[in-house]
Amino acid sequence: MNILQLLTSLNDETSIRAIAAYSKILKDNNYNPYVFAPLGRELSYFKRWGAEIARQSASSRDIIYSKATIREICEVVTSKSIITIHVYDLAGYRAAMQVRKNCPIKIILSLLKNTSERSVIGRLNNTIFGEFIPHVTTTVPSKAAYKDLLTKYSRKNIDLFHVPVPVDFTIYDEKKISQERTISLATQWGMLERPRHIIFTKAYFYSKNWQNQIIKLSINLESLPENTKPYIVVLKDSANKKQLKEFEEKYFKNRNSVLCLMDEITDIEAALKLSSIYLDLNPKTDFYSLNILNALAMGNAVVSWQNEVNKELVPSEFQDYLSGNGDTKKLVAVFTKLLEMDAHKRDFTGRISRNYVLNNFNTKNMEELLIDAYRTLSFSKAS
Repeated sequence: MNILQLLTSLNDETSIRAIAAYSKILKDNNYNPYVFAPLGRELSYFKRWGAEIARQSASSRDIIYSKATIREICEVVTSKSIITIHVYDLAGYRAAMQVRKNCPIKIILSLLKNTSERSVIGRLNNTIFGEFIPHVTTTVPSKAAYKDLLTKYSRKNIDLFHVPVPVDFTIYDEKKISQERTISLATQWGMLERPRHIIFTKAYFYSKNWQNQIIKLSINLESLPENTKPYIVVLKDSANKKQLKEFEEKYFKNRNSVLCLMDEITDIEAALKLSSIYLDLNPKTDFYSLNILNALAMGNAVVSWQNEVNKELVPSEFQDYLSGNGDTKKLVAVFTKLLEMDAHKRDFTGRISRNYVLNNFNTKNMEELLIDAYRTLSFSKAS
């Protein structure tokens, strides 16, 4: 059976990882996975995992809105004898529905992000999702999202499946990160001669709350003794120039030795190997965080907000590192504990984290879950 996976954004790392991992699972179970994606990125990653590149469109926007691109997808469906289109967001679903007007296909949706946002677009997406969910087989990456949607749409007789996105252990393995890579990055950051523990953090420049929290946290950690004082590394984001400028103003106004605003990098794996702690203060409660799992796979301690999704991702032994949203006092206490930890205990906790992710978020564990979802596909569910 031939499957076409539709990627609508080159910036969505979770979707990219899901397509690669699911391609391997499909290939191993006698499906033939193809990928249709925007131009602008080397797609050999998908090929390594068993997918064939069917075609690349001009842009992400074209996949959703261009009639010419919809015709291209229809041509691929016909020429490759595609029976199912697998999409990874609501934009992809709308494109697949356009294709269905001309081609008899089934649709499966992997909803990797929370649609229940308070923004106008979020509310609109939530309404659209509520209307079509009874008609399409849907997977979500966390048990928390599964329970939430199953409760919300319990009267609609939905086909909903829990299928996590596995970590790519061919990339996120500290043994595969050379010393040259970490030394090069530490030199670039100016930290080679002044070593400290590094807290690597995910930036959410669009959120004023996040901006204020990270500034406040750095000021509090600046008061720690010199031998435990860390660096908090925040990477700039050229895609959010206006919000970045706002943050830079606060950064320079509250300049301290802890908070370090660095240029964008491509070697995230080396950054995680250099770091001992990964900090993720996501202002939203999302369905999943591949960033957290990648950090755990690299042996980092993870500090984040306490919610049902994060409790699912973080080993039970370390859930006291999760704080109530906005609780800076608890965050400082957690960091103080982690920064005072001796090297032996830090290595031990790193091994626990790595083994937890290896055992629970690998491709093999997801195989039966994904194939079960595919087995339920029927033409009646694709209307």
